[in-house]
Amino acid sequence: MGIQKFESVTAADLPRVDMPGVDALLKDFATVNSSGSPITFGVFRLNRGEALPYTYEFDEFKLVVEGEFTVSDGNGDTKTFKAGDVMQFTKGTQTTFTTPSTGLAYFVAQR
Repeated sequence: MGIQKFESVTAADLPRVDMPGVDALLKDFATVNSSGSPITFGVFRLNRGEALPYTYEFDEFKLVVEGEFTVSDGNGDTKTFKAGDVMQFTKGTQTTFTTPSTGLAYFVAQR
């Protein structure tokens, strides 16, 4: 199929990330591998609470669509991202995500 519609992904029920104390939700909606390099898109939500540590095993972009995220890397660099901002992570990047209230991001990853 050349065109596929995914309705209301920002309002979809998202499964919880299995990390005690971390209020994070994530869902992969689709993956394609037509060129031999898989591309996955999905939605990620983080609510105020414990920080979420994560090491990227692939390249990824996140577009913040609501709220904000504060992201620290393994080198001590910290940046805040708000609605409309894009985050880029390269394979091997160690991160820690936090938010003062909630953040919702759409992601595209090569994994």
